[in-house]
Amino acid sequence: MATIKDIADEVGISKAAVSRILNHKGSFSPETIANVERVAHRLKYTLPSASQQEDVALSKVIAAIFPVVELPYFGLVASLLEKRAYSYGYNLMLCGSLFDRHKEEECFKSLQEKKISGIILGSYTKDITMLENQNLPVVTLGYKLADTIPSVCADNYAAGKIAARHLLSKGCRKLLYITSYQEGLERDLRYKGFADELHIRQLAPWVYQVNMKMQLSNDFSEIITQMALDHPDADGVFAETDALAMNCLQVFPSLGYRIPQDIKVVGYGNPFFSAFSNPKLTIVRENTEEIARRAVSLLVDLIENDEERENLRASEIIVPVSLNEQKTT
Repeated sequence: MATIKDIADEVGISKAAVSRILNHKGSFSPETIANVERVAHRLKYTLPSASQQEDVALSKVIAAIFPVVELPYFGLVASLLEKRAYSYGYNLMLCGSLFDRHKEEECFKSLQEKKISGIILGSYTKDITMLENQNLPVVTLGYKLADTIPSVCADNYAAGKIAARHLLSKGCRKLLYITSYQEGLERDLRYKGFADELHIRQLAPWVYQVNMKMQLSNDFSEIITQMALDHPDADGVFAETDALAMNCLQVFPSLGYRIPQDIKVVGYGNPFFSAFSNPKLTIVRENTEEIARRAVSLLVDLIENDEERENLRASEIIVPVSLNEQKTT
């Protein structure tokens, strides 16, 4: 009996695309549609019954686990993942873990019971054994956990180097770094790139780390004020997220600093969030849409491509970043 895979292999497109064409969904060229229908007819493929299609539809769900789903960044990523998943014929389920290992375990257990097809993990678990024991395809988003677990990340190390080079080119020498990365500086590649680039000039940044309470409230005014009191002669700051950077744009002027004359500010993130900052924020720009596209594509390959699954497990996709210079530098 012919299968979707038989048609997909002959036509040269994905199984998801074949399924959507045969069910009269999606937007495909007339040539592709005709080719699929011709091959399906020749192979005598028959569509499954309505009840069978419903069972398949219920199982075509991927989940995304983020630490704090309420934060604007994860909302943007979720919307991009959902859009891309839909193009492959999958629905997206969103889960929050709050960086809690036990909550992550509960998420995995619940998702397995719901017969989820695969998981995009954006929560920074340290426990590789928890993932290896899951009978589910997993792609980590934003970090590389292990050689046996595929990942999609921005080039975070390059982001730090780009920020440092830009601030140095503007004459800054007394530099601050503020981060909300919860796993420590030893795993914070943006910090490492920033510090390594400054080290070439025999410089070192003053580092401040926000805690989870600050991150959940999205209020960093207290720690930014402390930075200014500790280092009143600082002339530049690299903020690890755009939320931190935009808080800097509020706090430093309230303390009498002029931006960029007295202190220059570089953030990291997507211009969607910094578009309405005042002054316009200079950022190291993440290609969030490309990260979402590559993550879903990789996960769907793990789910559907049995022959390539072992080769895909070692995948590490690094998405380039770029400088978007605006008024804060």
